[in-house]
Amino acid sequence: MKKCPECGNPSYDGAPVCGNCGYKFPKPKAAVRRESIFEGQPRVEKKTKKEKPKVKKPSNEPSVLDIIKEKKLIIGTILIITLIVICGIFITGSNKNVSNTIATSDLANYDASDFSFKYPANWQQVNLTDSEHETAIFFKDENNTIIEFYNISSSATSLKEINQQRISLALDSGDALELLETVTLDGRNGSNIILENADGNYTRYVSMFTDGKLYVFKISGSSINSITSDGINSMVNSADIK
Repeated sequence: MKKCPECGNPSYDGAPVCGNCGYKFPKPKAAVRRESIFEGQPRVEKKTKKEKPKVKKPSNEPSVLDIIKEKKLIIGTILIITLIVICGIFITGSNKNVSNTIATSDLANYDASDFSFKYPANWQQVNLTDSEHETAIFFKDENNTIIEFYNISSSATSLKEINQQRISLALDSGDALELLETVTLDGRNGSNIILENADGNYTRYVSMFTDGKLYVFKISGSSINSITSDGINSMVNSADIK
C-alpha cells in the first residue's frame, strides 16, 4: 500500500491515480540490472611459461672426470706396454750379443792353444800380475781401463755355481751388484756381471764355462761406461773356444 502525497488516501501499490483526489502517481522507474559482461563467463587462468623439466643424466652415462680417468688409464697402459717391448728388445739383444763391433782392420789378435780373441790395436799390453791367476794377461785401453783375461780349470758343476760364489765374495767385501745377465758367446751361454766396488770403481766379469774350464774377461774401470765401451764389447764378442 502507498499513500497519496496530496490527500493522504491510501491506495494499492500499482494504482496509477489516487482514488480520492485523482493525483497521478509517478510511474516507478524500471530497475536497471547491472551485469558485468564477464559475469558467468568461465574464468581464464593466465598462462605462465612452463619451465622445461630438467632431464636427469642417467647414472650409467660417464662424466667428464670419468672420461679423463679412462683416457689416462688407456695412455698409461700403452706406455707400460711400450716400455715392456723396449726392455724385451734390449734384453734379447743382450742375450744374443754383448753389443757393438769395430772394423777388423783396427784389431789385433790374441791366440792361445785353446782360446783366441781380437782386441783394438791401440790397446797396450801391460805387465801386471794376479796372485790368484798366474797365467793372466793384461791390456789397458785409451780410457786407462784394465782388461784382464785368464782361464782356469774348475771343479764347479755350472756357471751359475761359479757366479754365486763370485757374487757372494763381492758382497762380503762391500761391493754392490749392478748387473747379472746371461749372454751368448761363441755359441755358448755365458754370463755378464757388473759390480760397483766399495771404493767407487767398477768391475765387470764376462765368463764362459765348458768341459770343466772357466774362461774369464775381468774388466776394471772408473765407470760403467768405461767397462762397457765398444772396443771392450767387440773383444768379448770375438771370443773363440777352440
